[in-house]
Amino acid sequence: MMISQTLGTCGERSNECEYLTLAFSPLSAPLRSRWRNNGLSADFLGDYVTTFLPGEGGMDAGSRQNEIKHAVTYIANELLENAMKYHERHIDVPIGIHLELAKDHITVSASNAAGAGQAQRYKTFVEHLLEGDPADMLARQVEESAKSSESTASCLGLLTMINEYGAQLGWRFEVHPVQSEMMTVTTSAILPLKRAPGASA
Repeated sequence: MMISQTLGTCGERSNECEYLTLAFSPLSAPLRSRWRNNGLSADFLGDYVTTFLPGEGGMDAGSRQNEIKHAVTYIANELLENAMKYHERHIDVPIGIHLELAKDHITVSASNAAGAGQAQRYKTFVEHLLEGDPADMLARQVEESAKSSESTASCLGLLTMINEYGAQLGWRFEVHPVQSEMMTVTTSAILPLKRAPGASA
């Protein structure tokens, strides 16, 4: 079992922010059925952001809100897909999604439980990502994904968050407080609002 570790950028919650936390059990329904059909969707999370994110006046305000909504929807969907991919399906540990809306950034985080082997494989990928060039890795992943039908072979979503949305990614690996043989894996994406698509400099 690896020791608890943080990699990349994991910011602490601001004292003044709007936030939302949701969780669902993988035992109550098949994961994909639960995610797609039981009322939890990335579109809802995108709508939540644009509802509570203060709008700015001007001609481009509506367009900017839509672009931020699109970015958050994409990031939330990819983080949840990734959490489901690495989740241990036979224990009653929920998958969680957490949003934070601060003045200058939005943080989207997803957490899941993984066995030691799964967590170590994911951690190895994370270390490889942090050491490499995200643009080069994205190009290679696009090429490899075209040759493989295995969803586990591709981490295009994480690389797209970095390259297309300017997100800063962070990972936290912690021993689960109850299931000691499991790790809680939290993946976070921090989206700076000044660099969000369509935002002014």
